[in-house]
Amino acid sequence: MKSLFLTLYSLGLLGISLKGQNNPFLRPGSNSPKPPVIQRPAPPPPKPIPRNPNIEFRGYYEFEGEWRVALFDKVKNQGFWLVEGEVLEGIEVESFNSETEIIKLKGGMTLSLKNSDKSVLPVPSGQVKSSKATIPGKPASQVKKTNIPPPRRR
Repeated sequence: MKSLFLTLYSLGLLGISLKGQNNPFLRPGSNSPKPPVIQRPAPPPPKPIPRNPNIEFRGYYEFEGEWRVALFDKVKNQGFWLVEGEVLEGIEVESFNSETEIIKLKGGMTLSLKNSDKSVLPVPSGQVKSSKATIPGKPASQVKKTNIPPPRRR
């Protein structure tokens, strides 16, 4: 009984394999062995993206043996001073070279000192200047201040 079962089973497998070769619906050459898959090596990982490319290095000074650097965030329109090793908003200064005026931030980003445009910005003064001149010979209280007519009565 077992041998009969094994014989029928093996003939069934043989029939299945032969059917694939004689199938009239298959295209010619479709049963040919497929070429082996070629695996390409993985591409090298991309360089780390700097955390904030909108940071500018605006200035520096030395105080009590520590260099302090001024950074400016163009997105937030805000500047701040950092000491080497200090962390602020995820930005950390790893090193500063005063001869080349280049700082290195954590993550591999380097910044060089931004050149100034040598322009003087106007600064508003604390005193308020009156825009109307007084008429000589008349006191300031008699000078008409507005040219707005009185409201109409209905």
